[in-house]
Amino acid sequence: MKSRLALAAAATATISLGLVAPASAQTPAKASAAFECRPGIACFYETTAFSGNSVQYSDPSTGCTVLPFAPGSLFNWSNKDIYLYTTSNCTGTASLEPANNFHSYPGRTFRSFRAS
Repeated sequence: MKSRLALAAAATATISLGLVAPASAQTPAKASAAFECRPGIACFYETTAFSGNSVQYSDPSTGCTVLPFAPGSLFNWSNKDIYLYTTSNCTGTASLEPANNFHSYPGRTFRSFRAS
C-alpha cells in the first residue's frame, strides 16, 4: 500500500508541476483533463508523456492481449507484472514493467502484453 501511495504522490506531483499531460479512458479515446488511472488498473498511453489515446485494463490477463495502439507509456497500478512484446502475439523478448510502477518507452513499439 505504501508503494501505491508513493506512486500516487509522485504522479500527482508530476502532473501538478505540468510535466505530464494526464489522460485515461476505458477504451481507446482522446485524452481527458483528469488523471483517472486508479490502483488495481494498468493504464496504457499513446505518448511518452502519459497523454493521447489511452486504454485501461482493470484485471490484466495472463493470456496474450493485443494492444489497440503502440503505447508510449504505461502506468501499471495493478498487482501484476506486465510483460510487453514488440509482436502482436506475445512472442520474442519481453520487456518487464513491474506491478505498481510507471514507465515511458521512447523508441520502442510494443504491440501486445501479458500479465503474471
